[in-house]
Amino acid sequence: MAGRGIKWERVCNNSREFLAQEGRISWLRMHPPVVKCGPGMPNKRGSFTAIWAGKGPPDWCALADGVAILGDDKDSRSGPWGSWNVKKHQAKAFDEHERQGGISCVLLRMPDRTRWCIPWQMLKPYWENRCRITETELTEMGALPWIAHKPDQPRYDWLAPLLKWREECLGSTVS
Repeated sequence: MAGRGIKWERVCNNSREFLAQEGRISWLRMHPPVVKCGPGMPNKRGSFTAIWAGKGPPDWCALADGVAILGDDKDSRSGPWGSWNVKKHQAKAFDEHERQGGISCVLLRMPDRTRWCIPWQMLKPYWENRCRITETELTEMGALPWIAHKPDQPRYDWLAPLLKWREECLGSTVS
């Protein structure tokens, strides 16, 4: 069901906005395709009536240090997170993006409020097997916890761990 994790998406959008303000990334939201099918509300300038025209892409794309990143924000409200929450069309987009030399990831919040960045290469085997993932499994798979951006501020950083992971794990195989 679309829109379930809207509060978490706002947290992630805010994180990306802070990173953009610091000059660390440029990023864009990606929206599901729509077809305009009629006028909108007369007193609301620029509005129109539309219908969904297809399945939505992952939530966002970013560029950081010359690295193209494609991501989706996911929220687990209770218990283990179901890897099947990454939809088939999103997985296809992740695969295609990585074939072009980018990296794909999921920004996940677990019920205990821990925040994780999971590179698609790490998540894909779990997704293929439709696994439920616990906090313990996130640690065991090597998922990247968000780090405190600055000790005196309640902001967290997912980008630095992701870029460090890319550098350490992919090394010279990345163009």
